[in-house]
Amino acid sequence: MESVEGLVNSLEIKVKQIANLYVKAKEERDLLINQSVIQKKTIEEQEKEIEILKSQVRDLEAGRQNKPGAELEGVRERIGDLVREIDRCIELINK
Repeated sequence: MESVEGLVNSLEIKVKQIANLYVKAKEERDLLINQSVIQKKTIEEQEKEIEILKSQVRDLEAGRQNKPGAELEGVRERIGDLVREIDRCIELINK
């Protein structure tokens, strides 16, 4: 049977290990919380940008009715660019 002193030493070692694990887990939790806050801000900014781009698309689509053929092609091209930019923003949000 182990001596009381040996048991106490063993218990102290285990308590120190648990304390170290707790500190590491808390640091990781804090880091994850900070990352989450940053990602939420990024998502909010990208959602605002998406709304602006959608508004621009609506404006361009409304304006195409008043544009001749060559200008209409330019508008279509711009709309395609905006849609691709929206898709990139959505991809960033989903990462």
